[in-house]
Amino acid sequence: MGNKNPASIHATVQRVLAALCLGLMLAGCVTETDNRLEQNKDPHKAARAYVDAGMMYMQRNQMDNAHRTLMRAYEIAPNDPAVNNAVALFFSLEGDHSQTEKHFKKALSNDPDFSQARNNYAAYLFKRGEYAQAVEHLERVTKDYRYDKRYTAYENLGLCYLRIGDTDKALASFTRALKLNNGLPISTLEIAEIKFQRGENAVAMDYLTRHEKLSKPNPKQLWLGIRLQRILGDQNKLGSYELQLRNMFPASPEYQAYKASLSS
Repeated sequence: MGNKNPASIHATVQRVLAALCLGLMLAGCVTETDNRLEQNKDPHKAARAYVDAGMMYMQRNQMDNAHRTLMRAYEIAPNDPAVNNAVALFFSLEGDHSQTEKHFKKALSNDPDFSQARNNYAAYLFKRGEYAQAVEHLERVTKDYRYDKRYTAYENLGLCYLRIGDTDKALASFTRALKLNNGLPISTLEIAEIKFQRGENAVAMDYLTRHEKLSKPNPKQLWLGIRLQRILGDQNKLGSYELQLRNMFPASPEYQAYKASLSS
């Protein structure tokens, strides 16, 4: 995002982080960190080393350790956009809305072109059902040609447009996402669904097949496959979709819809 692509949080601190990560791996769950980080002449590098450690803790679901490490980063560099982005992600996982909002807004206030933070903030708004606000942020991210994961913004934008009922813009967004990265299972499946709803069944099946090469079976994919093959007439594929949905996802809404369709 902006002049800070997803690698930018890490790229400038690899030497510092290597020493930190080695200490963490050897020490297990120790929450102390190498004092040399404190002595780093560049406080932003030290802070971002703590950010990397905090993100590692979050990936391991060690949230207490993540909090202590990220708060240390924030103490060192409270206005650093990358630090605030990481802290916001932490609080979003904790369900603390006010702190999440505070730190995302602080990150973007200090660097309005920080597209990674803007995309993350939009994803957070999407989860809260604030789709119109998410769209505003995502539209801006898609215009940042320096951001090397623009496809994520287009995919997120497509999901937002689906939620507000604009399938034309959703389709355009998913299509654009796939032009930037053709390995996106969500975009391929959503295009398949849209095409099916529009009666373009052969095209829908093509996209569904592409999706199946990218992802493990899931209820939405299998239910779409059932509906498509009821029209296209491949009984072997139909039976396979039905069997997988029945055996793998019996508690899913899609399976309930499938059962209801049998009696209609």
